[in-house]
Amino acid sequence: MNFNFTIFLVCVLTTTLYVMSSLSLSVKLVGIKTRKMAATYSVYNIFLLITRLATTLQAPLLSKHVETSILLGQEPQTWIFYLVIMISTLGSIIGALLIPTVYRFMTLAVEKAHLQNSIFSIFYRLSPLKVYAHFKKSIKWPDQKNMEDLFNLKNLPLGIISLNLIISCLQSVSVLSCLYAGYLNPALRSTCLSLNGFIIGLSTLLSLLLTEPHLSILADKVAFQGADESYFKRYLSLVIAARVLGTTLGFFFLVPLSHVVVFLAKNVF
Repeated sequence: MNFNFTIFLVCVLTTTLYVMSSLSLSVKLVGIKTRKMAATYSVYNIFLLITRLATTLQAPLLSKHVETSILLGQEPQTWIFYLVIMISTLGSIIGALLIPTVYRFMTLAVEKAHLQNSIFSIFYRLSPLKVYAHFKKSIKWPDQKNMEDLFNLKNLPLGIISLNLIISCLQSVSVLSCLYAGYLNPALRSTCLSLNGFIIGLSTLLSLLLTEPHLSILADKVAFQGADESYFKRYLSLVIAARVLGTTLGFFFLVPLSHVVVFLAKNVF
């Protein structure tokens, strides 16, 4: 596999990963619309599967490129890391803009999954023409009101929104910072790379304990207890913006976090 194709493949996988990560937030809106949370999360697992596959393939490709560069005694190719962050940000923005379309597209899929008690049956019965026709009908640009609500912070949990930003930043530069740390200290590059699990684990723990439950419980309250849906949409818009901004912050935290990884590899682990 030559250099150019490797970087191209990494960019494709990165775009897929961040588009799907942003689109996964549309699941909350679909659950509120259909009031079928179990079926909604079954469809959501498709997003999760694609995201996991992209992550699984992306890391080894980047790791091999860095390993080869170190063995050849080359200088750190910082531009590749920044390119991946830029692609990550672009993917997050594309995913955010596609949320209204995917929300409308997924609603039908959830209804069918609920009726047929199966995700597989949906794929079995689908035809490309039907998918295209439904997708074309579902296309929708984000509402201007939702865009304006990004500046309305009244009564919103700014602490949780800020935590979304931090988690997004950590997740976007986790693998990259551990790989870049291998350039800073080639002798400990294997230890540095293994610390990716520590950083991802920390960000996942914060997400599972704090941000995701808060968002999911609020979605349930809107769907089943009559909570204010407009408030939820305003909150979700800020969460989406925070995640996009968090990914962008990777430009500034890549190198500092790489030095932290080296320090941990030398003195803690």
